[in-house]
Amino acid sequence: MREKRIRTKMFNCWLHEKELKFLNSYAEKNLATSSEIIRGWIHAVMKSEGYEITEPRNPEKIKKGGKK
Repeated sequence: MREKRIRTKMFNCWLHEKELKFLNSYAEKNLATSSEIIRGWIHAVMKSEGYEITEPRNPEKIKKGGKK
């Protein structure tokens, strides 16, 4: 895992070959990574279920006088 990574857990998922092909193709068409697509879907479901989603802030920006 990278240093100073905001997200602390990794999730592995086994996909069928067709699912993986679709996911990678969809991500490429939308100029995103597969991880961003999956996280976006999770956020959409959480919002529809009434959870409030807040994106983590970059600690480097906060240290340099950015928004807190």
